[in-house]
Amino acid sequence: MSNPILSLCMPTNGVSEWVFPVLDSIYNQGCKNTDFEVVLTDNGNNEKFKQDIKLYIKKYQNLQYFETSALPFLNEIESYKRANGELIKFVNHRTKFLPGALELLIRYAKNNIYKKPITYFSNGGLKLEDKEKYFSTFDEFVSNLSYWSSWSTGMTIWKEDFEKLPKDMSGFNELFPHTDVLFSEKYRCNYVINDTVIFDEIPQGKKPKGAYDLFYAFGVEYPSIILKLYRNGCISVKTYQKVTQDNLFFVAELYFKYFIKKEYCSYDLSGLNDMYCVFYRKHDLKNALIKVIGNKLKRKIKM
Repeated sequence: MSNPILSLCMPTNGVSEWVFPVLDSIYNQGCKNTDFEVVLTDNGNNEKFKQDIKLYIKKYQNLQYFETSALPFLNEIESYKRANGELIKFVNHRTKFLPGALELLIRYAKNNIYKKPITYFSNGGLKLEDKEKYFSTFDEFVSNLSYWSSWSTGMTIWKEDFEKLPKDMSGFNELFPHTDVLFSEKYRCNYVINDTVIFDEIPQGKKPKGAYDLFYAFGVEYPSIILKLYRNGCISVKTYQKVTQDNLFFVAELYFKYFIKKEYCSYDLSGLNDMYCVFYRKHDLKNALIKVIGNKLKRKIKM
């Protein structure tokens, strides 16, 4: 397919219980198939999935499927490389489109085809009063986006901007390559956060989401990206402090979820102690955890 306005890029490791409901939620939207394409890159070894997706493809000419050996997170970059659309939108293989979501993305691409603002779809996570918020500097964009820049599901990039990136992206952060891609344009005057809820996450169940070292990822690797921005003069010290502090509370939420509530977890949690004294001390996490629990209790009392 050539020149669709929108590319929906979905890297996967072949979990049928997630991928096919997401694909159905896209194709059931009723939009013209000439306006968009779906690019599916599969680095898994589920042979049943490979057979089933090839049957699914026969129904839709705008669905592309590729097998790849790319590492888990770099699989996302592989999907972008194969995109033909003017606007590239990452789609998590576990997030179904809500009614009207595809039309919204197509309309957004058409309306912004000339200005091409750097865009992130936060899916209601920031709870913005104005669903679409514009910023004239990279510093404002990073500050307002906060630790959500670590979340790949909101990732969006214009093909024109993606093609400016180096062909060899092996030097991008292995855990957060999407954040490196999102932050590649630091000197524009047009940045957008769209907080409209467009996705609905499929419950994880007992299917593994990932096996990486969770606390090393968010306690060391991600804040390292923000520190690099500050050291290079791309963001202010105020923004650096805000994002790393917000991220600390996110790490505390993870601790609460997996160590206190003991929810099912496929991640490696052994790196917690290795996280300390890089960006955050044990005392910092403890204080953040107390605030997180306190806020949860206040919300429960109000209910």
